[in-house]
Amino acid sequence: MNPPADEMGSDATGRTARLLALIGFIPFAALSLWLFGISEEHPWRAATILLLKSYAVVILSFLGGIRWGLGMKTTSGEGRRDLVASCAPPLAGWAGFFIPVPYAFALFAVAFAAQGAWDAFAVHHDRAPRWFGPTRLLLTVLVVSALILSFAATARSAQPG
Repeated sequence: MNPPADEMGSDATGRTARLLALIGFIPFAALSLWLFGISEEHPWRAATILLLKSYAVVILSFLGGIRWGLGMKTTSGEGRRDLVASCAPPLAGWAGFFIPVPYAFALFAVAFAAQGAWDAFAVHHDRAPRWFGPTRLLLTVLVVSALILSFAATARSAQPG
């Protein structure tokens, strides 16, 4: 049996996690805004896209690792399913890394949205602390918005001229 969600983390832990998560959003925000604001001919455009794609892969892998950890704490069959399913975010990330833009950013946005929904279910089923849900919801909305902006920035150049 799993401990109730409020026993799994304190308010201080939740505040720290939210602060760190918001700091972790800064590269998404900065790179997406920069990408949207620069011209298609800008010498740093390709590097910006590479950095943003790389960061998305790293963070999807990190989110999969969180779910791996939650799965390890569960003794039921759900824990085994979580361990297997926690491999999906990094695999989606790697797939996105190797497909061209703007499609990569669309895949990343879908992967982050799906991960956010899955994390919300973990809170709902008392498998993650209560603070995890609102934090993941906020970060999911922010990151998906940044990726949609990146999609728009790169879709402009992908259209036949």
